[in-house]
Amino acid sequence: MTESKPTAAPEPHCVHVIGIGRTGAVYVEALLRTGEIEDNLMHEGTTFASLIVDVGDDHMQVANDYARSFKPRMASRGIPTDRYLHENVVLSTPEAGAVGKQLAAGLQLFASKVKEAKHPSTVFIACSLAGKTGSGMVVNIARELKKLGLGDNVRVAGVGQLSHSGDGEYSDSIDQTKALDEIDATCGAAENNPFTGGFYVVPTEHSWQRLTAYTTTGVKEVRRSFKQMVTNRFVADSFMRWAVSDNASHLIRMIKRCGGKLNMFGIAKFSHPGVQVLPGQARSIWDAVLQQWISFVPQYSGLKEGFKTDSVEVHIYAARDMRIDVMEAELKDVLVSNYLKQGSSDYQAYKNEFFDELTSYGNIILPSIGKKDLMAYDRSSG
Repeated sequence: MTESKPTAAPEPHCVHVIGIGRTGAVYVEALLRTGEIEDNLMHEGTTFASLIVDVGDDHMQVANDYARSFKPRMASRGIPTDRYLHENVVLSTPEAGAVGKQLAAGLQLFASKVKEAKHPSTVFIACSLAGKTGSGMVVNIARELKKLGLGDNVRVAGVGQLSHSGDGEYSDSIDQTKALDEIDATCGAAENNPFTGGFYVVPTEHSWQRLTAYTTTGVKEVRRSFKQMVTNRFVADSFMRWAVSDNASHLIRMIKRCGGKLNMFGIAKFSHPGVQVLPGQARSIWDAVLQQWISFVPQYSGLKEGFKTDSVEVHIYAARDMRIDVMEAELKDVLVSNYLKQGSSDYQAYKNEFFDELTSYGNIILPSIGKKDLMAYDRSSG
């Protein structure tokens, strides 16, 4: 149940995804996990295409398992299974520069399924900005898609996940700097920007720190690997859940306002299914924990102090006993005071009940950022 009443989508909106590298594959499986992507395929004239591109196939297995089970899910609901296409492209080395024949063939199959749709579509291209695979390929793949004549009804949007302090050698890597340089220049160009749906930079530090607050026991290396996996999946799930929510009406609105621009999609995690506060304990304990992690938003946002924008949009998810109205009011104070330009009142909040009693978080969308607004850019280039 949600209290928000966004403008209804006039017709179905198809969402497709290309995942590059290990992180990109997680975004593919995240979209496959949403019930909404399946519901959308109930409509005549809809299609769904997913593609994973990686060096080797080690990180494709989970997403491929979800893809294999997706068509039986469709068939059980009477949905024609030919509305869905899943492909893998396994490379021997990362492709820099021009797209090679193997990848070009995979993109052609993907684009053909996208073009079969009779309704507007958004294609997401997701990757880690700090890794060696996706960071060097995301712009080239977007440009290749542009050549394939997807049509005016299709928007291409990038999703680039920033590293966090627990990412080891990938944390604030030089590859991240190079990727931000290229993406910033691409989105800032007056012409030939392939990201017609915009490019979303996704920071992960807040989610990483929130999970770290719970996990202090066990073997350090195992604990870190587990936290990295959980953080990546939580962030990807949160983004894709937003993208298809309310018939993709939030996504459609954002594309109309911020298409072609570089935008931040922050995910702030306020509570986690751990043992710090248990169901049934005094509400005041919840309040203190939630307030604490709401106050950490500026610290872990990844933005430099002094960044201001014309508008702020937030989507809050919480269990019904977490007093979501109080959470939204506190978060509004933090976001407006830190990020909204003086004189602007363009703040929109959407409140949603979350299925897990122990989890609450907020998706914070800040449009029109630049690479120099990001703390990660200074750290990785300095």
